[in-house]
Amino acid sequence: MKKTTLILTVICLIIIGCENQEDSYADRESELLSLLDDDDALGLEGLDDGDAVDDEYTADSLESAGKINLGKVMEVFHPDSGYIFKFGRKINSKTKTITYTHGDDFSIADITWTVSGDFICSAIDTATADTNKTEKPFTSEFHRMVRFVEGNVSDWRGRRWRVDAFTMGTGSTDDVVAITKLEYFTMNSENTWEPGFVITSDEAETRWIQRDSIPTFYKGDSVKIEVSVTNNSDPVFDYKSGEGVVMHYGRHRYYKARRKMHDDGIGPDAGENDNTFTKIWRIHGPGYYVFQPRPYRVFRAFFDVMDFGTLFDTEEDVHTAFWGLPYKVIRE
Repeated sequence: MKKTTLILTVICLIIIGCENQEDSYADRESELLSLLDDDDALGLEGLDDGDAVDDEYTADSLESAGKINLGKVMEVFHPDSGYIFKFGRKINSKTKTITYTHGDDFSIADITWTVSGDFICSAIDTATADTNKTEKPFTSEFHRMVRFVEGNVSDWRGRRWRVDAFTMGTGSTDDVVAITKLEYFTMNSENTWEPGFVITSDEAETRWIQRDSIPTFYKGDSVKIEVSVTNNSDPVFDYKSGEGVVMHYGRHRYYKARRKMHDDGIGPDAGENDNTFTKIWRIHGPGYYVFQPRPYRVFRAFFDVMDFGTLFDTEEDVHTAFWGLPYKVIRE
């Protein structure tokens, strides 16, 4: 009987130990989830356009809250002389799946978002003003890993963990188009473009980007951005290089802008239709609190490539890929 009792006691202790460990991880994961939800650098807000809108638009000044201007015309696609195209991604649902890996003093969250919605395109006849609106359903996945480490002290909420680093956020609807490289250039003292942040597709899902070392700019800076893409369909719609790239930046649909990137070989773009798209980006301010200016703020940028079949062919499926990278803006 003693032997049996001893064995049962040991088994009970093992079970209790496992339960305590699981409870400990459950508490940790609850804290990590709150960190993910609170961090301005993470998430998908800002990718959604809400409807078909002009190729370039500003939903807010990014400096002051209040007015929403979704109809500001700056430049639009013209595949021929008879139509103007407006387009946008409307996100209807997002589902987040997280798998954790825990160590004694670190945790890694492997995060996959499943995003469903409609790609909306309006073709406007410039002669008659007739509009043909098409809504194409899509589902895409967006992936990122986030690493957490223990802080020396708890924050004001009593949390002892903090976000240490994360990988580039990468997403797509399929494998037709893909981003292969993203590079930022800043102006040096000799007024020439100097390479800065650069990442390729080979390292996009494995390279850790330190949370405290995300790309940081001052209000009014000029930044040149290059995005290189591939099209495995060669291409679906034979117009120019076969793809278009836009840059979304801001915080959410009502506080963002979308800008077209260029592959026309003009100005800063080195080669026409070479699948490297370029944009000179003048950095906006960090925005204001209600009562006082804020010295800095973290925003999200998304680089979004679509096959022109997605835009111009009403029968074609949605072919898109996008990368997400947060950045910080300092007032002065």
